[in-house]
Amino acid sequence: MAFIGELLRPISGRDLMLLRRFIFRVLACASASCAVQTLAQETANPWRLLAESDARAALELVERNHPGAEPSLNDTVFMTRLEDARANVESRLPKVDSYPAYNALMSGLAAEFRDRHIWSNSLVEYPHRAWAGIILSRRGGSWVVGAQERGTNDSALLGYRLTSCDGIEAESWAKQRIGSFKGNPEIEAQLAANAAWLLVRDGNPFLSRPESCVFQSIAGERVEARLEWRQITVPEIFPFIERAEGKRPAAGMGVKPFEGGYWIHLQTLESSAAEVVDEVERLQKELRAAPMVVLDLRGNGGGDSSHASAIAKLLVGEGAANGQAQPVATCRGAFWRVSKGNLMAVQDWRDRLKGGDPQSFAYVSALVEDMEAALAEERAFAPALPDCASQQTADTDSESEKLPDPAMAGQIVLVTDRACFSSCLLATDIFRRLGALHVGEATDVSTRYMEVREELLPSGIRTFSTLQKVAIGSGEYGPYEPAIVYSGDLAQTDELKKWVAELPTRFIHPQT
Repeated sequence: MAFIGELLRPISGRDLMLLRRFIFRVLACASASCAVQTLAQETANPWRLLAESDARAALELVERNHPGAEPSLNDTVFMTRLEDARANVESRLPKVDSYPAYNALMSGLAAEFRDRHIWSNSLVEYPHRAWAGIILSRRGGSWVVGAQERGTNDSALLGYRLTSCDGIEAESWAKQRIGSFKGNPEIEAQLAANAAWLLVRDGNPFLSRPESCVFQSIAGERVEARLEWRQITVPEIFPFIERAEGKRPAAGMGVKPFEGGYWIHLQTLESSAAEVVDEVERLQKELRAAPMVVLDLRGNGGGDSSHASAIAKLLVGEGAANGQAQPVATCRGAFWRVSKGNLMAVQDWRDRLKGGDPQSFAYVSALVEDMEAALAEERAFAPALPDCASQQTADTDSESEKLPDPAMAGQIVLVTDRACFSSCLLATDIFRRLGALHVGEATDVSTRYMEVREELLPSGIRTFSTLQKVAIGSGEYGPYEPAIVYSGDLAQTDELKKWVAELPTRFIHPQT
């Protein structure tokens, strides 16, 4: 019964849930010997049992609800990722003997899908970490020491570039670790977002602890550092991470004049973006006459892309905004994966819209009826998926609409940072196609799958998400590389504005 004593120590929410599970399983036994055997098995390695149960539930959630997991869509890339996820769970389960190992397995499972809309969040605080006094940051495509707490024998490495760890070249070493448990290693924005945790240990048994790393100064001095690992808590480490990453860029909200023309601050595309749209409408005449209009999306993680579309129409005119010069897929549309879980989510959405916008309520009500009919007919999608949707490459109309002349005199400049995700990517695509000069940092990437929902896993201490809808005729959005990378600190708005205002006219050209 030693494990019960262990449970009663630090994390009460987790403890109660695990004890409740164990008691229920013991009570379900028909004999005393069964109860003893069950308790012995569970107390021997409860975390493996927990991981097995939660991983199975997470995989079933994706298989039964995600459009990419439906064979009729013929998304071979997604199906391969699903099989890889299943295989990695099986190979990792034998090593799960603690909360950190369970946590790593579930995080790795979510990372397999290479889609930030699929995540696994822990509801339990586990503050313990180990570190070697070094926090890395991603700068200019390199791994740089952004913060350091020196031990007795540690060299001063602040500002040094990491070149290798345990004999493995830094880029390969870092991408393998991030790609296995954090995100897509081919997306610069996701590498930067996870850089700080590369030399922080969270008890993950599937990643070896580096013993020594080589660093190089700007002047070329090379230092081989033996890493001295010591304990730290997450609250203690956050100030070092903040120091390494610096202040994160934030555009704010509103429309303001600046030296080069007008600056539209659009940090979110959530409901508050409607107020910015209203400001753009009030200032439409001035904005169209300005030599430059900047759309600032720093810190924007998404929301509703219709706000960005509305701003585009107000700036360049509805004809120019609607006639974006892009091939139009002959096979296109939005299709919901039909399942009991997805239907319940859409029914809940409909119920929350009662008494609100009649048009939205009518749309969702019709969707509910279609999904109910599809479930009864054993259809996989609502509306029914056309045969052309399973093609690996989409056919496009032979002629694209030509872009009408925009109704504004000046140049649009688009500013993004690595936080740009989801609907922010749609906004980026809209303005790049309208000829905006893209500056700042590269964006993240989003797939053609959408409408995320999250479920509590059987353990009660973790959640997992899935997606419910696919946009046929649409590919991935992003990553978008800026035409001009900003080498300064994107968090310094005044300096950024000064830099944009001074952009040489030779840089002002339509985005290709």
